Amino acid sequence: MKKKPTPVKNRLNTTQLIAVVAADLGTDPAAVRDTVMATFDAIARANASGHDVAITNFVTFISHRVKRTKRRNPQTGDTFTAPAHQVVRVRVSPTLADAVRRRDRKVTIRKAPKGARTPAE
Repeated sequence: MKKKPTPVKNRLNTTQLIAVVAADLGTDPAAVRDTVMATFDAIARANASGHDVAITNFVTFISHRVKRTKRRNPQTGDTFTAPAHQVVRVRVSPTLADAVRRRDRKVTIRKAPKGARTPAE
């Protein structure tokens, strides 16, 4: 018998996310914390190294290099040169964007089996 996912009723911070994942897996939050934090750390390391991270049907974290540009201080009117730097852009997948638009509370990012039209259960 498949367990129902834990409903999310409020905004999630890291601690609450860990609690929800632990409840869904039926394990101790302390055990889940290491996995969640290691996942976040791996994403951060990849982006800091200039690599993109794509999580299918969810989100892509794009590491982007911004060129040196001239800018203007709006308070003083002085122009200055902003140095080149690395930024992270986030692109949401069309699957997730559509689920949010429809307010689908049962959305999953699991990939559908080959030939299937609906996500894996």
